[in-house]
Amino acid sequence: MNSNESFITRFYSKHHIISHIIIIAATALLLVWFAMIFLNVWTRHGATSTVPQIKNIPYTTAAELLRDCDLSIEISDSVYDRDTPPGTVIESWPRAGAVVKRGRQVYVTITAFSPKMVRITMPVTGVSSRQAVSYLRGLGITGIRIVNVPSQYPDLVEGATFDGRPLRVDSEIPVTATVTLEVGSAPEPAEIPEEEETENTETESAEPENSIFD
Repeated sequence: MNSNESFITRFYSKHHIISHIIIIAATALLLVWFAMIFLNVWTRHGATSTVPQIKNIPYTTAAELLRDCDLSIEISDSVYDRDTPPGTVIESWPRAGAVVKRGRQVYVTITAFSPKMVRITMPVTGVSSRQAVSYLRGLGITGIRIVNVPSQYPDLVEGATFDGRPLRVDSEIPVTATVTLEVGSAPEPAEIPEEEETENTETESAEPENSIFD
């Protein structure tokens, strides 16, 4: 030991710069080693989990399944679907069966808990019924009722309501609303009273016939 210490001491005393470089290099290697250990612990290196199948099940059930697998859940988007119960998972990423690190978030798309709201940006009155229906269906509104009303402009939308309220530009309504369009129809011809019709018939039949003696 004494010989080693004397060698180190002599080397340090003769080569200050080289000795400092060696110390710095050894310190750097030690720091890198500690950093790698810390990163393995921090990132859970080697600790993986398999994403379970959570499609077509309620959001709360999906969250519990992911929690049991040491994963978390995050809603990335929601869509409205009349035929699927609200809060149902319809898509997930990463997909079921994927092997991921524990603690990772799984992003899901669910069906909305409330209907989608749309804004009316153009008039639906003063246009043809075809234009109005096409525009409303383009917004996702399928509950459309057409009521014919007397008008001198056939097929023109005279009025529009949704759930009993007037439908105007800038109205914001759910896609599940029922829209009623009052569409003009040509007025029916007035009926001739039966007595007047009978009198006209009798008058026509009472016209004098030409006599052969005239």
